Amino acid sequence: MTQLLAPDLFERRFGELMEIGRAKLPSLAPDWTDHNAHDPGITLMELLAWIAEAQLYSLARRPRRDERTAYAALLGFVAGGTQPARGLIWPDHSDPNSPQATFAQSLVIPDDAAINVLGEDTPSFRPERKLLWVPGRIRRLESRLAQGRTVDLTATNERGGTPFLPFGKSAGRRDVLAMKFEARGDAGLFPPRRKEAKEAVWPIGVRAAEAATAGTPAQACHSPLAATLVAGGERIPLPIVSDSTSGLFATGALLLDVSGVAGSPREFTIELRATGGFVRPPQLLRIEPNVIPIVQGRTVARELHPAKSEAQPDFNFDLNLPGLRFAPNEEPVTIEIVEVPGPWRRCDHLSDFGPDDRVFELDLAQGRVTFGNGINGRIPPPDAQILVSYAVCDGDQGNVARNRRWRVTGFAGAFGVNLDHVAGGAAAPGSVDQRREARRLSRDHALVSSDDVADAAKALSLLAVARAWVLPLHPKAPRTGAVTLVALRADGIESRRWLDAVRRRLAPRMPLGTRLLVVAPRFADFVIRAALVADAGRDPAAVKNDVERALDKRLKLTERRLGVPVTRRDLGAWLRAVDGVKSIAELRLIRLPAGKDVKEIAVLRGGLPRFDLPGSSIEVRRSTP
Repeated sequence: MTQLLAPDLFERRFGELMEIGRAKLPSLAPDWTDHNAHDPGITLMELLAWIAEAQLYSLARRPRRDERTAYAALLGFVAGGTQPARGLIWPDHSDPNSPQATFAQSLVIPDDAAINVLGEDTPSFRPERKLLWVPGRIRRLESRLAQGRTVDLTATNERGGTPFLPFGKSAGRRDVLAMKFEARGDAGLFPPRRKEAKEAVWPIGVRAAEAATAGTPAQACHSPLAATLVAGGERIPLPIVSDSTSGLFATGALLLDVSGVAGSPREFTIELRATGGFVRPPQLLRIEPNVIPIVQGRTVARELHPAKSEAQPDFNFDLNLPGLRFAPNEEPVTIEIVEVPGPWRRCDHLSDFGPDDRVFELDLAQGRVTFGNGINGRIPPPDAQILVSYAVCDGDQGNVARNRRWRVTGFAGAFGVNLDHVAGGAAAPGSVDQRREARRLSRDHALVSSDDVADAAKALSLLAVARAWVLPLHPKAPRTGAVTLVALRADGIESRRWLDAVRRRLAPRMPLGTRLLVVAPRFADFVIRAALVADAGRDPAAVKNDVERALDKRLKLTERRLGVPVTRRDLGAWLRAVDGVKSIAELRLIRLPAGKDVKEIAVLRGGLPRFDLPGSSIEVRRSTP
């Protein structure tokens, strides 16, 4: 944090604030004529001016770094170091010489294994964790729906480019995604020496249809999913150590703890389900095991910096590698001195500590460590061995374009490809970045106006809110403090679970005493029966396609004005405006579900007309001489 985050606001004093308040009284309260000190209103104004002066002073003063950091943390903004690039490496099924196609037994990929783009030494990556790699293939991928129906997704998943619903359209708590896997080697799931796989996790990569990126470890702690391994008639729950997919809604990886599996099965099934159901159906392009989640950078362990031969006050040294990488609320470096057992901790100011305190200062920009002078902070002993451990990365230089081939330590040749960009690398935030982030956080304010509530709902990207609006109160309706938000989902299926999820995310930002209700839109469904005549020489099929596109554009739910009905006259004008339509031989407007022929599709206040194009009948005839 820097001092530039807070401008000098302390320009108004108590007397000036009182003068401003008195000057406003004649226009704001003309019936208030007594402006003397004994008036209770003036007393209240003095109290407010005193509070305002104190708040302006508090905001404008230049606080210490730890105070600024604490205030920023209250807003959810905690500055970190250089940010590493992250991504996923998928098995390359087009390469007959890839390890996935040639290896015959499982291996363990340590968390310090070097991973690079094939033919390049930099930037260097590492796995997110110690991984278990199991060569084999998916024999069958299927959705087992609650109604007893089974959908085979194996071929669709292998193609990798067609979106599919792994849990069906309902995606309830009883719907299951089952992946039957066959390991190639006779040893099965684990390597021949199973002790090598201790603390290793088995990764399952997920590529979502939505344009989302893999989450960071801070976002990947909790998963709404439950995983079970089924083999030999036994069902073994598998804890999900990390989930960077946000519950299968974003591209990322599931890391499964398989340490509880007895034996080493060669054929088994992994079942995934959401114990509480999904707020909306996930849509995937591909799901596959043995996908490596990677993070750019490296860890430096116990880097040696010897102290001087004589005790030296304010002894300092620079770290050997630049680009300190650390997460918010994580210590950038760890220091141990062999001659002085016990931890040394980082402080903001050595002047705040005594002669026996084992503390040090760290300049994050220069990577410089400074010890005390014997009065403020302890001096390292002469010729002491100072060991420093830290992590570094290359920031935005570590971002890599998609579809590159990768090399992994322990595997000859190319291991796999990154189907998506390896992204997220960024330099440590400076003062400009901090001010920009502070302004962004200031937009996460309480939801006061109707536009605030609607905009906040549309910003819930993982819930796919396509449109949202607040119903205005009827002039005669009682004021109960309830705000009714209407939310429209992108796929048009506003389930109760989905509406509750929208409300839960917005309710904490509502003002005190305000109750938020989230409801589905009130639709007026209808179809049309139309017979059109095409212009001479025009293809009726092409004209029909143009007509359907024009109707879809005019009646699109995300664009249609609220509460505006659809009339037969409007519909006729839209059809005649389509290029290639000569005349309208027949046009009927039918309201559903009654099937009644009407002149107008009326909608309720704040409602929308919903056009059923597949259920409509549109005939385009050739023009006759």
